[in-house]
Amino acid sequence: MPNNTYNLELVKEQNRTMVIEILNSLGTTTRTELANITGLTRATITNIINEFLEVNLIEEVGTIDGKVGRKRKLIKINEDAFYVVGIEFGVNIVRTGVYNLNGKNISFSEKEINSYAKPNDILENIYKVVDNTLSELNDEINMIKGIGIGMPGIIDSDKKVLESVHPFPLLKNYPLCKQIEKHYKIPVWLENDANGAALGEKWFGHGKNYQNYVFVVGDAGIGAGIIINGQLYRGAFNSAGEIGHTLFSRDFIQLENEGGLYKLTEKYKLPIEELLKLSKNNADIYETLCEINQAFAIGIVNLVNTMNTEAVIIGGRILNGGYHLIREIKRIVEEYTFATESPKILVASKKESAILAGAASIAIEQIVSSPYQFLLNS
Repeated sequence: MPNNTYNLELVKEQNRTMVIEILNSLGTTTRTELANITGLTRATITNIINEFLEVNLIEEVGTIDGKVGRKRKLIKINEDAFYVVGIEFGVNIVRTGVYNLNGKNISFSEKEINSYAKPNDILENIYKVVDNTLSELNDEINMIKGIGIGMPGIIDSDKKVLESVHPFPLLKNYPLCKQIEKHYKIPVWLENDANGAALGEKWFGHGKNYQNYVFVVGDAGIGAGIIINGQLYRGAFNSAGEIGHTLFSRDFIQLENEGGLYKLTEKYKLPIEELLKLSKNNADIYETLCEINQAFAIGIVNLVNTMNTEAVIIGGRILNGGYHLIREIKRIVEEYTFATESPKILVASKKESAILAGAASIAIEQIVSSPYQFLLNS
């Protein structure tokens, strides 16, 4: 027998999440427009907005003329209603930042770590860098509602654990989030870094304008975060978007081996950042970079022809190679996209901080999806 009370509460929560997401997308709107877009009654929208006003999640920012001379109040999300912490795990480095709902970076810190270290040693370094970030806050520290962590690899977001070995072999299946939750006494969520970057665009960037898009990371490796109908798609076994592991040739060479920037370091034995700078004046490095970029573009074409998305957002250090690389990607995608219309090719809104901002948005996504748990009953 269905639990009608539970179903009603679930619908109420989903309605509130939908209203927050629409407000985030529109920026500024009215109660009437929200009712028209959502299909909810004016009374329901009024109740939701009153709840949000009570906890300062939204604010009234003026009026516009309505029908029959009536003025309508404009409303928008209060960007400083609450803050979240983002933690970005890179190879041998961890970055943290505090963000508001508009994607503004309130504070930032980073620290080199050993990716092959024991979990306890990695945890201690996380605490140090997070504490350093939080030390820049005053009373705002009480506004932090959660922590989002983005890292490469296959992530079980329900269990909040890393399921793959590379590049953090000793963190596989380790309860990292539980330990951090216990230490800071606030909720912590874990997500693949490309998935986080895709969510970052939803809350802070280009994703406000699209319901179906992919965020593709072009770096030492290649990965993608996929948004379908405004929601993150993880796949049946949490590995959706791992396009770097798709096969590039009949010899079973993976795309990442041909289109990842690690190929530069393998060939020239220098750090990626240094090689990207040298490519501007070194013909050999430039040619290799262009070959890598072409392979990367082919991977994007395959993804576009499979997913048929409205937009492709590109992030990662490939952006540091020069805008001519993005122009070439755009040319290849336009030429080889099978659909009648090619997707928009866009550069990450946060560029070099896309993964960190994405980590913060992981927490925002979870908080907003359970407004009664995290916002309305606090």
